[in-house]
Amino acid sequence: MVKVSVIIPVYNGEKYIKPCLDSVFKQTLEEIEVIVINDASKDNTKSILNDYKNKFPNKMKIIEKEKNEGQGVARNKGIDLASGEFLTFVDSDDTIENDMLRTLYEEAIRQEADVVVCDYYEIKNDKKEIKKAIPQKTQDIKKDYVISIAGPCNKLICTELLKKHKLHFLETGIYEDISMIPLIGIYAKKIVYIEKPYYNYLIREGSTMRQKTFNKKLLSIYNALECLSKGFKESSKQEEYKNELEFIYIKHLLYGGTGRFLEYKEGKAEVKKINKIIKEKFPSWRKNIYYKKQGKLFKLNCNIFYSNNLLLISIFQKLKAIVKG
Repeated sequence: MVKVSVIIPVYNGEKYIKPCLDSVFKQTLEEIEVIVINDASKDNTKSILNDYKNKFPNKMKIIEKEKNEGQGVARNKGIDLASGEFLTFVDSDDTIENDMLRTLYEEAIRQEADVVVCDYYEIKNDKKEIKKAIPQKTQDIKKDYVISIAGPCNKLICTELLKKHKLHFLETGIYEDISMIPLIGIYAKKIVYIEKPYYNYLIREGSTMRQKTFNKKLLSIYNALECLSKGFKESSKQEEYKNELEFIYIKHLLYGGTGRFLEYKEGKAEVKKINKIIKEKFPSWRKNIYYKKQGKLFKLNCNIFYSNNLLLISIFQKLKAIVKG
């Protein structure tokens, strides 16, 4: 019986995929399957994957795609093929600690949980820093989860939960995680949080989220949030989780909009659009219970962005850069 399906999308990953796969095949939990979706790589990725397939013929599946369609499509393919009780996602340039899958799986069984979340290491320039997966603390772990970082990779998720509720990633643009990961918290009967890092997240220069020039894919944040909003509504729990949905919009548009768009000349036009969205959907956003708990800098960032004053926003950006630098 397969206990955990490990889903790994990869595109042109010849420089990183070996350490990733090594960390997966060194897991102390033996009953796993590894599903790698090669998203039409143009480098030596296919050859490397075939070498691992020869070493682990009974544990590894390789899906070769003829057209590059992005992580959303690749991850959805992995979900459809997964036969494990639980599944997890690993990015091709990341690694996992040897006992991650065993620890999370045993905790899921012991506590009869649908989801187990662990902390992670953020690695940049060979420096490792522990990051909390669910930093917000309330009396409701499910709501804490919904507003936490919407990354899929430090989580063990019940496969049947995803398939039963037809939860899939957005397949266009980027921000596919935001469109789906929070919804898992709504449907999960129980979520367990392990405050120990088992996942190693590598930050690379030149990724889509860290490019020095404007990328139109950044505009897909709107579609991702709309898909998430639709998912909340379809769950019939929209009223119960209205504060959480509102805060996700505040975090990703008002707070995140500064860094997401205003670093680029082409992104300045998005200020008006974001303000219009917030005014129409959440006119009383300053009363949000999670917003009220944020620090002064977070609130100042949101309010200055909401002012729609580009000069004021520009001055604020410069001051933040000085403080950081």
